[in-house]
Amino acid sequence: MVHDNRKRYVVLHVASPEGVGKGLLINLIRGRTRDLSEKDFERVKPWFVYYHQGWGIIRTWHRGYRDMVLIIESLNGRELKEGRLQMNVAGISGTLRSAFLKFVPQKVREEKHYRDELS
Repeated sequence: MVHDNRKRYVVLHVASPEGVGKGLLINLIRGRTRDLSEKDFERVKPWFVYYHQGWGIIRTWHRGYRDMVLIIESLNGRELKEGRLQMNVAGISGTLRSAFLKFVPQKVREEKHYRDELS
């Protein structure tokens, strides 16, 4: 039996330009999701749960994680004021904890835990 409320966590890494903030990424992703139909948006429904030093984790529904990956990949190479955006999907996980531990580098994890962002 497949439950509709399962989540996936998509880990992304922004390689360049430096200093790209969470707000800018939210606006870019929000701009892409505005083009989706209401049904497709409800399937994806992205939510940023973590961002530090270019490493981000986005929560999405399990039926929409492939679309979320495509949205992230479509933003790769976009021209910004700071330079050309270079980012990639580092991995996908079923839990926030495993996404954080598997794909976010230890150095970044030591500086800021995802629980800091949630509180």
